[in-house]
Amino acid sequence: MIEKRAYEKAVFDIIEADSEDFLKGAYKDEAKERILKIIEIEAPITEALLSKRLINSFSIKRLGSSLSEYFDSLMKELDEEGKLTSTLTAGEKVYYNGSAVTFFRPTPDNPEEIRYSYQIPVEEALNAIIYIFETRGRKFLKKDLLSEFSKELEYQRKGSQVVSLFNKAFEEGKKKGIIMKNSSGKFFVSSDKNTEIQETE
Repeated sequence: MIEKRAYEKAVFDIIEADSEDFLKGAYKDEAKERILKIIEIEAPITEALLSKRLINSFSIKRLGSSLSEYFDSLMKELDEEGKLTSTLTAGEKVYYNGSAVTFFRPTPDNPEEIRYSYQIPVEEALNAIIYIFETRGRKFLKKDLLSEFSKELEYQRKGSQVVSLFNKAFEEGKKKGIIMKNSSGKFFVSSDKNTEIQETE
């Protein structure tokens, strides 16, 4: 069964770092420790959100090309040290903390902790879809499933980014054999053959 959890953000004392000093490696050890802490608390987490969390904790607001390259070098070092676990899913790199991802997390109300739909890993979004089947126990049109998906992630509107995340997760589910199509043109979740949705284009 998929679990619905509260989202927890890694919290640090903000360091008022000069970006030039940061790039020169003045905070290298601290930055690497914070990367691992963010992953430990927030995994699964996309690489883009991880980098944002890191630089914001050093009071840096934007990840320019130089900072991006430096972040990549930190990640490479941690990877070579055997401290990272990641996958590439639907074109995005996601980092894990070693625990199985059998949950999804709605976006928090706190604007300081909010995750936009483009920051949510596809795997977690797929879990939200599976959760809907497991808890509703009824059939859905695909468009109605999208509405339920948006509600579960606590987005007020089904904007283009929410629709994009839903479609990526839905396609990933079909690709992995979790969401399957029967002879009558309906889709069902393989873990629950009694729950089906009708796809409409």
